[in-house]
Amino acid sequence: MIHPHTELRLISPEIGLGPVATRFIPRGTIVWVLDKFDIVMSPEQVEGLARPYRAIAEKYAYVDPSGSSILCWDHARFMNHHCEPAVRGVTPHFQVTVRDVHPGEELTCEYAECNIVNLDCRCGSPRCRGRIRAEDLVEHAAAWQAEVQAAIGDSLAVPQPLWPFLEDPEAVRRILDGTTEATPMPGFLCTGTLALRESA
Repeated sequence: MIHPHTELRLISPEIGLGPVATRFIPRGTIVWVLDKFDIVMSPEQVEGLARPYRAIAEKYAYVDPSGSSILCWDHARFMNHHCEPAVRGVTPHFQVTVRDVHPGEELTCEYAECNIVNLDCRCGSPRCRGRIRAEDLVEHAAAWQAEVQAAIGDSLAVPQPLWPFLEDPEAVRRILDGTTEATPMPGFLCTGTLALRESA
């Protein structure tokens, strides 16, 4: 489930649709939660889908650490890649903003963190890597983890409208208050559409 202060808008003809903030969303805000309406499919289930359904799963789902494809039910599935994203994941079950997001700004994520790799990037960032690769997750892990740690330091001081939808709120609270360290791992940080890329 994506934050209620977002809406789906056309980003550009090339990129397509993406979630955009409708109000100010401060750093440390939980902006996405894996919820009970999201569809979780094993690799075998995806492979067994009829071609039109499989095409949708391949375009809009992300792959979690267990290899399952997650198809978000709401407009979180349209989240686009950016090499300097507004959002990063903390566990496989929730994401936070790693900087303030202003009204009209797109919520973006890092596709290398959600097992969507070997894609050409068109994010337009001065720090654009040009290509999203599997190796990016290892090469940039320390910097990305530092962003997460800094952001979650603000999480308990900002409004959290998605709190009721967390599967284990007490476990999340322990991460946010520093009792338990957040340990990023491949495949949980994004819920992306592939609109920003071309296949290799």
